[in-house]
Amino acid sequence: MGDTSETTMMQRYVAAWLRKDAPAALAFVADDVVLHAAGRHPLAGEFVGKQAFLDAFTKTLAALGGTVEAVAIQDLLVGPERAVALVRERATRGEQVLEFDRVNIYRLHNGQIVEIWSYDFDPYALDAFWA
Repeated sequence: MGDTSETTMMQRYVAAWLRKDAPAALAFVADDVVLHAAGRHPLAGEFVGKQAFLDAFTKTLAALGGTVEAVAIQDLLVGPERAVALVRERATRGEQVLEFDRVNIYRLHNGQIVEIWSYDFDPYALDAFWA
């Protein structure tokens, strides 16, 4: 990972998620971002636009009575047009807690995240958790 503006941006982005500062993290995301979330669970799908994603995510988590949070960034690889983060996240739903690993791939353009692909290491565990 070189010492570039993309690297600095991504380091600040993941640091904001780890301190649970969603507004600071989302400041690095383009308004017309496209998010591809793999899986069959209620949070999976393709979301076009930051607000569309936030609305769907907030509504779905409220309906499921759950939360999702980043607990660790295991590695961050950054190039001029793409970044990859290996993330450990925790989902909570009532008394149930699931920690899971995820790979997020980001497409970067003009100092912003413009597209995100999200892949879970064990998608079946997440599908069952939210079912």
